[in-house]
Amino acid sequence: MRDNARMNWLRKIFRSEPQSIPQPLWQAAAARLPFLGAMSPEEWQRLKALAELLLDRKTFTGAAGLEMSDDIAVLIAIQAALPVLNLTPDLYDDMAGVIVYPSSFIIPYHEVDEAGVVHEWRAPVSGEALDAGGAVVLSWEDVEEDGVPGYNVVIHEFAHKIDMAAGGANGCPPFLAGFHDDIDPARWRRVFSAAYADFRERVEALDLAEPGEHAPEEAWERHDALIDLLPLDPYAVEHPAEFFAVATEAFFVRPHPLAEVYPEAYRLLASYYRQDPAARAGRITPGKTR
Repeated sequence: MRDNARMNWLRKIFRSEPQSIPQPLWQAAAARLPFLGAMSPEEWQRLKALAELLLDRKTFTGAAGLEMSDDIAVLIAIQAALPVLNLTPDLYDDMAGVIVYPSSFIIPYHEVDEAGVVHEWRAPVSGEALDAGGAVVLSWEDVEEDGVPGYNVVIHEFAHKIDMAAGGANGCPPFLAGFHDDIDPARWRRVFSAAYADFRERVEALDLAEPGEHAPEEAWERHDALIDLLPLDPYAVEHPAEFFAVATEAFFVRPHPLAEVYPEAYRLLASYYRQDPAARAGRITPGKTR
């Protein structure tokens, strides 16, 4: 059973000023995100303030029977706040709110091939960032997923929202005056295009076809071992925008393989987000604020 006092807190935050997240609720959510544990006390304070601002400005809604709770909303808000920790939450202005399904949900796809033939299909997804003022849609089951190294659907979808702030998502996010004056957009495109091309070659060189439903356990172990050889989730090959989003989630959650294989891309992400997760050393208890 959830504590009723904690459940009621979310319903009370929509006031003229952002309300402070109760410390027990904050500590419980932060403890579920071990990759945050190396931040400084000042960073933790700023992260908490940003999470509170997002909870105040955006709607958090459950769908398909999922009841939105304080625990779910705060856990998502913390991760959404991380990419803009040293930037501005204005990058999320083009977002109506967050919608959370219990598990993967179905969305329609539309594609025109080289011959001009239109293909339409539906497929389950773990998250989606809708453009033109749309919401970020998440699967709660995937938000809770902690068994895949570097995987973080919240950071992934909010990276898409940042990318969309410059127009359509294309892997080249907006460069903000006063924040990104040291980044050369031409260099960004060159470095990320080269990294994307190299990663596609790495994935194509491996036999990553998923084993069949009734395949022996050894086949799945081999499949997972091959994926572990890669610095990023193979989904990054789908599009330059997906490469940026996958690289962003790896940057924050599993930075060392990215920094080792694509050091220039890592340095550009560090300049963009104004953070260096690979250089952080464990200093405090996760979630501690002064």
